[in-house]
Amino acid sequence: MWTADAPATSGLGTRDLFDTRRYGLDDRASAAYRDLVAHAREELHDDNCVVLPGFVRPTVLQAMQAEGTEQSGSATYTKKWLNPYFSEPPEDVPESHPLKRMALRCHGMVRADRFTQDGTIWSLFRNEDLCRFVADCLGYETLFTYRDPFGCVNINVQKPGREFSWHFDHNDFTVSMLLHEPEGGGIFEYVPDIRTSENENYDAVRAVLDGERQSVRTLALKPGDLQLFRGGNTLHRVTAPTGKLDRQSLLLSYVTNPRHIATAAYAERLWGEVHPLHQRSA
Repeated sequence: MWTADAPATSGLGTRDLFDTRRYGLDDRASAAYRDLVAHAREELHDDNCVVLPGFVRPTVLQAMQAEGTEQSGSATYTKKWLNPYFSEPPEDVPESHPLKRMALRCHGMVRADRFTQDGTIWSLFRNEDLCRFVADCLGYETLFTYRDPFGCVNINVQKPGREFSWHFDHNDFTVSMLLHEPEGGGIFEYVPDIRTSENENYDAVRAVLDGERQSVRTLALKPGDLQLFRGGNTLHRVTAPTGKLDRQSLLLSYVTNPRHIATAAYAERLWGEVHPLHQRSA
C-alpha cells in the first residue's frame, strides 16, 4: 500500500515527466527557476490563478490520457443541489440571495486507487520536484503529497451538458492539469477576489449568478497545462461541455500536514466507501 514517503516505481524522473527546458524543476538554484516561481507568485497575487502551458512532455500526457480513459468508467458520481458556498441556505433571506441560489452539481471523480501504482499518473504525483515547485509558487515552506488512499490524486470527469456550477472552494488551493478537452464548452471562468474575509459582497456575487459578465475572466485550457488556483475568495465555474466528449482533469492534492487524511464520514459521503485508513483517522 502506498504511503506518503513511498518512492515512485515507474522509473520516470523529473526530466522524463516535465518540459524541463521550459520549466526547470530539476534546477531549483538557477535564475530561470527563480524567475519562473516569481512569475507564478505574481500571477497568483494579481489573479489567484496561474497557468503553465505544456507543462508535461507529450508522451507523458498521452500516457496519462490513456490511464484516464481506461478508468473513467469507474468514476464515482455525486449528484446534489448546492449553493455556491456548499452550505445550508438560511430561511430568513430572499430567494434571489446567493445563499439561496441552488444549482445541480453532478460530476465524476476517479479514485486514486483505481490507477496502477507503477503508472505515469502516480509517478507524476509522487515527484518531489513537482511538490517542491508547487510549494515555492504558492509561498509555502513545505508541502507534502496528500496520503488519503482515495483522494490524493484523482481525475474529475465532467459529462457533456453538465456545468460545474459557480462556487467558492473550501481548500486553500487546487493543483490541476487538463487531460481531455471536450468538443466545445468546458471553459474555466472565474472572478478573482469577489469577496474578502471581511465582506461577502453578496450583491456582486448575485450579479454574476444573474449573468453579469464584465468581471468574469475565462480560460480555455489545453491538455497538459498545469493550473495553480486559489478559489477561496474567487467565484468560479466550468461551463458545460458540448458534443460527445467528456472533459477530464487531473487533480493533485498537497497538504501542509503530512498525516492528514479524510474522515470516515467524509469518505463515505464522497466515495460511498470507507478505507481502513479512514477508520484510523477518526
